[in-house]
Amino acid sequence: MKKTTIHNVIILDKSGSMSSIARQAVDGVNETIASIKSMQEKHPEQDNDLTLVAFCGCELRVIYRSLPIGQVQPMTERDYRPCCMTPLYDAIGNTITEVHRHMQTEENAMASVTVITDGYENASKEFSHTAIRSLIEAYKNEGWLFAYIGADHDVESVAYSLNIDNHLRFQKTSEGTRHMFGRFNEKRMGYLEDVMPSMCDTNMSASEKINILKERGSKFFEE
Repeated sequence: MKKTTIHNVIILDKSGSMSSIARQAVDGVNETIASIKSMQEKHPEQDNDLTLVAFCGCELRVIYRSLPIGQVQPMTERDYRPCCMTPLYDAIGNTITEVHRHMQTEENAMASVTVITDGYENASKEFSHTAIRSLIEAYKNEGWLFAYIGADHDVESVAYSLNIDNHLRFQKTSEGTRHMFGRFNEKRMGYLEDVMPSMCDTNMSASEKINILKERGSKFFEE
């Protein structure tokens, strides 16, 4: 049986202002990894992998690149040391275009992208707001899911401007960060549980599956 591949993508801000919740951000990502592993165990007809990047003005740090979820080890504080600026558009653009290129060789795959940040774009050099919005719109038309999670700024407005349906604002405290990850993982996994029977149907074409995702809608979270 040809399996369905789910590319789970996390784009995590590591600008200096994230320092106050660095430990909670690492714990939250590890909670997300655990939830993906649990889903993989429950649904062996799927192949889940993870792309995890952490970004600031110094680097786009690729912690995992399309790594099968069973091989993913917990993120550590050594992987995540916040500093400097927030090149949000460059982080999103470079990451999702690489995942999209990888998916061109696959017949039965979908992607779920989560962006986590505590501030506005302020340092990108390669991608503009218009370019990112266009990319997201194009990939949504191919059945991709996007979520924007943020603190300390107008999260709803930024998500809307980027054509992202799912958004969640959280309080930048230890308790607020933990609560956010718990709610988000529950809603995201619920959505995937709902759509995956169709995505794993080997009798359906790729275009039919994309149409189902469009009909179902890409919104899985109501703030």
